[in-house]
Amino acid sequence: MRISNLVLALLASALCALVSCGDDDDSGSGATALQGACPVGFTPRSGENVGFPSDGVDREFHVMLPDDLEEPRPLFVSLTGTVQSELGFAAQSELDLLPEEGWIVAVPVRTCSQNGTPCAGIGTDGRIWEPWWDGSISGPIDDEEVDVRFVEAMVRCIATEWQVDADRIYVGGISAGGSFTNRSMNFNSHFFAGGVSASGNWYNGLVEPATSIEMDGSIVIVIWGGPTDVWPANNPIADYDPETKMASVYYAAQPNVVTVSCSGTHGHIWPTAMTPWLVETLLSHPKGSDPSDFVLTEPPAGFSCVLGEYTDH
Repeated sequence: MRISNLVLALLASALCALVSCGDDDDSGSGATALQGACPVGFTPRSGENVGFPSDGVDREFHVMLPDDLEEPRPLFVSLTGTVQSELGFAAQSELDLLPEEGWIVAVPVRTCSQNGTPCAGIGTDGRIWEPWWDGSISGPIDDEEVDVRFVEAMVRCIATEWQVDADRIYVGGISAGGSFTNRSMNFNSHFFAGGVSASGNWYNGLVEPATSIEMDGSIVIVIWGGPTDVWPANNPIADYDPETKMASVYYAAQPNVVTVSCSGTHGHIWPTAMTPWLVETLLSHPKGSDPSDFVLTEPPAGFSCVLGEYTDH
């Protein structure tokens, strides 16, 4: 029987009054369970979650669970781009199959989806591009902005009900989701063990904090879809050749980050054929790993990957 979140919070508070509490607790299984925390009165559930308060707004997210939850599980945050729905992207990328391999998958919902407004265009919150708060119009600032905080709060809330491996929390997405992955890794590498930025923007550095910081130990996989990786396909306004190049150069210059730069010919879409290899590569480098110990394995046929920045574009 599960102890209520309120009782757990009271017990944790009483214990912390007596001893020094760290960010995480040891589950005793060899993995470290993330310290969970939820907004008062909110209990996460499998499937759709609504009414999650974050930065003064009620947010939504989905949770997909493995059958075995006896030990802390790795968690992947799935980030759609501008066009696909949240669950549509999870299905197309086959990230929704990860629970069969023992993962917890968390799928945050964009505010534009919640509000029923176009994600490509001026949104209800005044931004000119609404999918995620990714730094595209805010300029260089040191505030991570609302979506970075929402995603971490979502994961920590999930951890109150199901054990999350604190050293194996990853994030990844396509297009605007790739841009937001860049934002998340720049501002929150202490929380994430790694990320996959597939065709994400760098916005000439606007995804970075205004004050330069050294990223925490992590792994970042940057993916370029080749010469047709533009958006939209007709009369494109975004070319992901220079965008992915800038991302790889930045990450490769970070001494604590393992940077893997991958190319294909799949265009502007998450390369589903890479998903099993991507998640195995992420799992091979949990938080706290020595970057010098990382071994890059052969990617699936049709893709090329190098350690460090791109050499093909």
